[in-house]
Amino acid sequence: MQIEAEKRALLRWVLIVVSLLLAGSVILTGWMFRRYSLAEDLIRNADEQKVFAENQLRQVSRELAEKKAILERSAAAVAQRNAVIDSIVPKMMAKTAGDEELAELARAINETPQQVIELPGIPPDKVLRRYRSRVDGQPRAYVLLAGEIDGKWRLYSVLVKK
Repeated sequence: MQIEAEKRALLRWVLIVVSLLLAGSVILTGWMFRRYSLAEDLIRNADEQKVFAENQLRQVSRELAEKKAILERSAAAVAQRNAVIDSIVPKMMAKTAGDEELAELARAINETPQQVIELPGIPPDKVLRRYRSRVDGQPRAYVLLAGEIDGKWRLYSVLVKK
């Protein structure tokens, strides 16, 4: 009988140990599944963020290209305007510029941000008057005015009729 009792006690201990191992394996499996599902969510979120960032990159690149094109057009217009001013001012100072050239000069000066340029000397009196020109088919009238500020002569262009 004693052997039977010892066998039962041993089987009871084996059953307890196996039950504890089974419960531990269930808990471990649940913990591993939780980590797996969290990792899957992290991967899905990272993929969504990647797609969002790529879309933003495309949009920003497109906007950058548009801004660069606008900037290049603006730089070309400024270069052309400065070329007109640089070529006509010496003619104006030498009193050899025609009315069309002076009208173009008035338009170019008016398109500058301050609507004024500095002159190397006193401008001729016959230059300081009203000029008419067409810009994109629209008639415009400009008046050239000169003034001495801080010892420097400046030529202003005022748009009087649009």
